[in-house]
Amino acid sequence: MVEFENWKAAENKGEWINWAINIVMLLFAAETWKLLVENWSFLNHKLICIYTGILLLYLLAEKVAYRGSDLKGRQSRRWTRSLLLFFWWLLLIAPVFEYISYPHLKFGFLQQYNFAVTAVGALFALIGTGIRAWSMWTLGKYFSAHIEIKNNHQLIENGPYKFIRHPAYAGNILQAVGVPLILNAYLTLSISAMLVLLFLYRLKREEEVLVREVKGYEDYTKRTYRLIPKIW
Repeated sequence: MVEFENWKAAENKGEWINWAINIVMLLFAAETWKLLVENWSFLNHKLICIYTGILLLYLLAEKVAYRGSDLKGRQSRRWTRSLLLFFWWLLLIAPVFEYISYPHLKFGFLQQYNFAVTAVGALFALIGTGIRAWSMWTLGKYFSAHIEIKNNHQLIENGPYKFIRHPAYAGNILQAVGVPLILNAYLTLSISAMLVLLFLYRLKREEEVLVREVKGYEDYTKRTYRLIPKIW
């Protein structure tokens, strides 16, 4: 049986976790900014501009595509959202930190960067952003950052949901892989791997809730794929 959390109680319970995440990310971002300013003249400005532009586009797409409702529904496993949020912000900051500091720590000079890898990373990130924004827009008021069932929750089968059941997660995974590659930040791919595992775990838990709570969802699972059309 799926257990739901009272959203107000869960929100209060997890507030300290969100504060801790904010503080850690703020300190990490401040240190990264300090390194960026100190080493600016030695950096590849084209790479930095590409990375910054894609991040700004991602934030804009999230803002435009979000049409969720302020009304809270029944929520399950809120902790997954806090954990994903932590690793997501870490993913966005860590490539810059690695790009600036890792070559100095290991070699004492800036390594040569492969622009083909940058192009692949940018493509993955842009496609992922597009798929996620399309998914958010299609879900409308039913979109939530949590595993959440709202009043009169309806099954959505149009847009990207005609092809796969979790296009927003598919977009997130493409972003998670692509973002570090833009700066050739290969160490940061370990964070990407952690995020992929978390997305897959949450996807499984979310499907358990949807099968139980949303009429027609179990039949929907029999005629659609989870993340990759025609494969899985």
